[in-house]
Amino acid sequence: ELFASVLPTYEKIVKNKIKIALTQNQFDALVSHTYNTGGSDTLFSLINKKANSETIKDWFISRYITAGGKVLNGLIRRRKAEADLFFAK
Repeated sequence: ELFASVLPTYEKIVKNKIKIALTQNQFDALVSHTYNTGGSDTLFSLINKKANSETIKDWFISRYITAGGKVLNGLIRRRKAEADLFFAK
């Protein structure tokens, strides 16, 4: 219930930042990423500039994977899941 009440905030951020058409999976992945990280203008820019898939995937899986200066396996898995969803057909 709490998640459903805050989700529109993150959907609005993605809708305002992304200027190209997205698939539902891409939109969902970006909303998840924004919810979990606050969003990234760099990631949004890469997507808007239609950077190649490898560049976008590398960005997803190599950023926002630390807490307290330590790389955390849980964050690695979460970023990979968001990247996998973004590129799912």
